[in-house]
Amino acid sequence: MMESQQVLDHYENEIDIFKTYLEDLGYSPYTIKCYLSDVQSFLTFLFEKEEKLIPLDTVGSKNIQEYLRKTQKGKAKTTRNRRLMSLRTFFKSLVKAEELNFNPALEIDIAKTEKNPLPTYLNDEELRLLFQCIKHDQYHIRNKCILMLMSLAGLRVIEIYHLNTSDLIRDENEPGINVMGKGSKARYIPLPAPLFHLLMEYEHMYRPTPKQEHRNAFFVSKRGERLSRRRIQMISEEAFNRLKSLPDFHYLQSKKLSSHKLRHTFGTRLVREGVDLVTVQELMGHTNLSTTQIYTHVNNKQKQEAMRNQNVAKFFE
Repeated sequence: MMESQQVLDHYENEIDIFKTYLEDLGYSPYTIKCYLSDVQSFLTFLFEKEEKLIPLDTVGSKNIQEYLRKTQKGKAKTTRNRRLMSLRTFFKSLVKAEELNFNPALEIDIAKTEKNPLPTYLNDEELRLLFQCIKHDQYHIRNKCILMLMSLAGLRVIEIYHLNTSDLIRDENEPGINVMGKGSKARYIPLPAPLFHLLMEYEHMYRPTPKQEHRNAFFVSKRGERLSRRRIQMISEEAFNRLKSLPDFHYLQSKKLSSHKLRHTFGTRLVREGVDLVTVQELMGHTNLSTTQIYTHVNNKQKQEAMRNQNVAKFFE
């Protein structure tokens, strides 16, 4: 712990330049936190390896490659790429601030990942039973609201975390919510009437009294604080574990189910029901349509299975 603080103190100016650079470019607080954590991890790695604090203008691509290899074990390629992107942006900020003359991270290639992998999602029966697997305790309505916002409205965990009471559009005829998504990009999501009424039930009957500094938070813990991101993730994990334990659903044990898979479920259901891709893109808050197109692959797979399962042999006799 002492070593990490020594590293942070030594590179305080460079880290401050980086943080200011990210803020000026409009990165979200969560992304800034992740990028700073990656950079701090890298600087600590250098200190432990070299057994001394070294000037950043002596850092080369070899140092970065060694760091990426060390931290890659058991991690996805996307995690490696994010760490590399953090370091590229860090050194870029220092070059722009004229603290360095070159960016050593630019010499390292992005790891090749599977292009547009098929998203994991729940079918309608699995989703229906997942809702039934929510524990019936004092938090039942709150937890049901959270899972339904992810699977029936496409919200990310971070968006549920940031959801405020002022974000709800309380129009009985056209209920909805205003969501602040990635990159501080706002979007409007109309809500199905039953989901809106469930949210109102939670707010009026089950929402704990918040502390003054958390008074606008929609989901509040029993301590009166904004419900944490980790607790939101745990709520879905607990429900998934109960679903997997049901006699007819052991096959789900092999699936990596998480909060984000409920968002995939939302996107998949929209495409299967014939909603056009531009509308799906807007509802999910995707910047690029190519991201939304992963859900059409699910539909194409179903078409392929339907064609393969046809019994057409008799027509070729």
